[in-house]
Amino acid sequence: MEQGQGNDDGGPERTRRLALATPAWRALLTPALIALLSRVYSSVLIILADAPSRATIPTPFTWWDAGWYLEVATHGYHPTSFTSATTVGRYDFAFFPLWPGLMRAAAVLTADPLVPVLLANLLFMIAAVLLWRLLADRFGTAVATGAVALLAFSPPSFAFSMAYSEPLFLALAAAYFLGRSAAGRRALGAPLAAALAMAARIDGAAIVASAALGAVRRRGVERRTAILAVLAGCAVFAAWWLFIALLVHDPLGFLRASPSWYRTAGWEQYVSALRHPSIRNDGRLGFAALMVVGSLLALRRDGELGVYALAALAIGLLPGGVIYSLPRYAVIAFPAYAGLSGALGRRGTIALVVAFALAQWLFVSWAFALPGAQPP
Repeated sequence: MEQGQGNDDGGPERTRRLALATPAWRALLTPALIALLSRVYSSVLIILADAPSRATIPTPFTWWDAGWYLEVATHGYHPTSFTSATTVGRYDFAFFPLWPGLMRAAAVLTADPLVPVLLANLLFMIAAVLLWRLLADRFGTAVATGAVALLAFSPPSFAFSMAYSEPLFLALAAAYFLGRSAAGRRALGAPLAAALAMAARIDGAAIVASAALGAVRRRGVERRTAILAVLAGCAVFAAWWLFIALLVHDPLGFLRASPSWYRTAGWEQYVSALRHPSIRNDGRLGFAALMVVGSLLALRRDGELGVYALAALAIGLLPGGVIYSLPRYAVIAFPAYAGLSGALGRRGTIALVVAFALAQWLFVSWAFALPGAQPP
């Protein structure tokens, strides 16, 4: 663990000792309870926002990208676009395979579309526990609790209650960083988690970036583990690229995925949003900016977590990123919440959690209230 300044618990070594001495029941109960309460809160908001248009959106928890994941889980990937427009092409291989693969596995037991929703909620609770353990080790228990609360009630966190891939990815990201500190055979869990995370979302590239930093800065077993994580993540991405190339008979077929969905995307769309301000776009950009600040604060305390967070935010600027979903891209940068919690202290963190929870209602209404609903 890296040395840092301003540790509320009396220094990095004392922080680590306190984290390790935390009773097992607290390490499980505190983040699990936060996660459970937040999922109930988000689910209620989604149901209320969807109520006026229920005839149009019968299952709000499987709307937007969740519907695409379900389609892939049921019918697999297709080489052709699902739109006849000449300027955009909506290819289902824009969605990485691990989450729809788990959906398909769950369908063996039952085809009820709410099963993936329940699975996503369960995975978020697991992710919350793992993230708390990780952040307690790196930043202290108080910061870890505040960070998990900020993540769980953040404005775009309602997506964790839907059949989206973010809860799965967060659980794998936490497993990777926890595995980085393991020794011996257990250390092999980190490269495996990195590989699975890359199979879940493009954000796996942020884990690869963090592992690359670890490969340079670490020594011994930790360096070898980081190198294996880089190789594992790159191998999975290469395999996915090859699969798409064979599917569409084009070696650059991957570039048709997310970038083809919108006429304007990535940083160009964000610049356009700055030129044409609105409450929705200003709110989305403001949340992303706050996450950048939190990531920079986390970088001062832990280089590898900070690089992961900044890389995750940068991925949202790539072609295919859209202003509607910018907060959901940014929410993956979980170390930012630890940076904010550490800087704000207990009272400031509580105030921000309350503000986040109130703002979440706006974000939910933007995604579900018709007319004018936009994907999260």
